[in-house]
Order: sequence, then C-alpha cells, then structure tokens
Amino acid sequence: MIMHRLGLILLFLALLWLSYQSHAHYQLRYNAWSDRLLHPFDQRLRFKIGNVDPRFGLTHEQVIQLSQEALTIWHQGTQQNLFVYDPNAKLSIELIYDQRQQDAEALKQTQQKLDHSRNQTGRSSDNIEQARAQLEFHQQRLTQQKQQLEAEYQRLQIQFAEARSPAQQQSLRDQQQQLQLRASQFEQEIAYYQQQNQKFNQQVDQHNLNIQQFNQQIIQAQQRFPAREFHKGVFMGDKIEIYQFDGRDDLRLTIAHELGHALGLAHHNDPQALMYPMLGEQDLEHFRLKAADLQLLAARQ
Repeated sequence: MIMHRLGLILLFLALLWLSYQSHAHYQLRYNAWSDRLLHPFDQRLRFKIGNVDPRFGLTHEQVIQLSQEALTIWHQGTQQNLFVYDPNAKLSIELIYDQRQQDAEALKQTQQKLDHSRNQTGRSSDNIEQARAQLEFHQQRLTQQKQQLEAEYQRLQIQFAEARSPAQQQSLRDQQQQLQLRASQFEQEIAYYQQQNQKFNQQVDQHNLNIQQFNQQIIQAQQRFPAREFHKGVFMGDKIEIYQFDGRDDLRLTIAHELGHALGLAHHNDPQALMYPMLGEQDLEHFRLKAADLQLLAARQ
C-alpha cells in the first residue's frame, strides 16, 4: 500500500513537473516524456532528421549538417542553445518530394529558359541598333557622294560648252571618263548597300518575330505558374515536413524557420525576418536573426 501511494505521488509530481515544463518552456512539449523526465533541466528542443527523399539529391548526412547550420542561426542570434540534434528524438524533420517540388523545379527551368531568351533578345537588339547606325552612316555618305558627282558633272558640262581649243575639250573628255568610272563604282556601292539594307530588314523582321515568341512564352509561363503563396514546409507538432526548396541555403533557412514554429513563434510581417511567411528577401547565405524574430521570441517567453 505504501509503495502504491508513493508511486502515485511520484506520478503526480512527474505530471506536475511536465505541466510546468510545458508552460515555462513552450518547446519542451514536443520532446518525448522520457526525455523530459531523464533530462529535467534540459530546456532544449530535441529533433532528428527522418525520411529524406533521394529525389532531392541530398544525403541524410548532408541534411543533418544543414540542420546544424540552422541551429547556428538561432544560437548566434539569441546566444542560447534552444535545440539539440538527437537521433532518438520525437520531433522529426522529413523531406517530402511531391508535385510541389516538381512544379518548383519546372518553374525554375522555365525561368532559366526565359532568362536565356531575354539575353539573346537583348544581344540581338544591340546588334540591330549597331547595324542600323552603320547603315545610316553609309547612307549619308552615299548621299553626299551622289551630290558631289552631280555637281562635278554639271561643272564639266559648263566647262565643255565654253571650251575653245581641242586640247581643252580633250582634257574635259578625260575628266568626264574618270567621272563616269567613279559613277559606275558608286552604283556598285549603292547596289551592295541595298543588299545590306535588305538583309537588315530581314533581321529586323526575325527579331520582331523572336520578341513576339518571347512574349508568348512569358504569357504561357504565367498561365502555367500563376502567382501564389508557395510555402516550403509545415510544422505539425510531431514532425516538420519540408516539400520545396531551391538549394542548400534555402533549405537551411527553411529548417530554421520551421524550428521557429516549434518554439511557438508565429509569422511576422517583416519580409527580411526569418519568421516572415515567405522566403525571398532574406539573405539566404549569410542570414542573421532580425529584431522582429527576437521580438517574437521575447513575446513568447
């Protein structure tokens, strides 16, 4: 009977301690009861890396390393050890590959193709503008040459009419032949630049067609990938599911974000904060907790 009562008292005390822990340290409610009893003064949230779909191209060990880097974000920002990796923890982080990641990868490939087309179109525009400037320059030069030939021809006509001696007339005939030779060369040059101008117009037509095709590609991409909020993961109490990320830096911050929810933090409206609902404007590679994140943590405590 005494042992039974003692057992009940110990059970009551354990339940009382667990209740206190849950209220005093929000994150501990996601640790296993056995961990909380075996480590009664350890306030760190325990987690592990569970299933990692191989289609993400990351090993289990690489994801563990990224999770450790995610912990560093919190440690450097708070100077507190809020988490610990434990392969036997209750809370599990899972990388789930499904249609959302497939859509994200398809969108990324489409954006790369559009960027390539945009760069090609830009280079084509620059080349066309250079060709246009060259053709305009040569057109002005040919116009000046034509005016000069016409002026020289009129001058020779006047001088020939006024010439009296056979020697003067012969000299003017020689000049006229040279002028005719120059005129013939001028006509050949005009024909050449007319061909160049025709090729240029064909290039412009093709360029305009490429622009139309590029604009159509943009419309098709917008129809296939309409603008929407695209969350990368979700905290579910006993596990964190991450189903979309664009690279290791993105995954590191996504893990840190979802662990923030495990601490009891809600979202914040600062687009550069870790707890902003969308990852986009944050410095993924060298991220530091923002004042908004620390305010959420302080308000939770």
